[in-house]
Amino acid sequence: MGSILDADLDQFDRLFGLNVRAAYVVMQAVAQSMVKEGSAGSIINLASQAGHRGEALVAHYCATKAAVISYTQSAALALAPHKIRVNAISPGVIDTPMWKDVDALFAKFEGKKPGEKKREVGEAVPLGYMGKPFEVARVAVFLASDQSQYITAQTLCVDGGSVLR
Repeated sequence: MGSILDADLDQFDRLFGLNVRAAYVVMQAVAQSMVKEGSAGSIINLASQAGHRGEALVAHYCATKAAVISYTQSAALALAPHKIRVNAISPGVIDTPMWKDVDALFAKFEGKKPGEKKREVGEAVPLGYMGKPFEVARVAVFLASDQSQYITAQTLCVDGGSVLR
């Protein structure tokens, strides 16, 4: 987290390596295996609501998640002839233990009291609360199931409506 004016290329490389390169390598290996075995199925990538819009303090992160969304679309088109569906999930703010660290960073950069940013973020969600991990998991189960057999190249936002703001 930091201003685009202060972020360095090491931060850029680290985030793109983790969020884009690693995701691509895993997706490619899974796709190659599925094609080799002749297996139809579903690949699900994890993006973020941040991939749908820029945010001042996390520009690199936003760019990486936008790249995941783009790779999802391209892979879906490339793998459709093999009956492999590729979709992504874009979680919004999800109440996980990581939020303690995120909240501390916002406290540092925005001069907020601990817990204040987390409360504000939850209240700003149109549904009025931060999501829970099981709410993202349910969408993954759906995308992996035959109930979503005609869905590919899509990114489902699990964000309580936040991406619209």
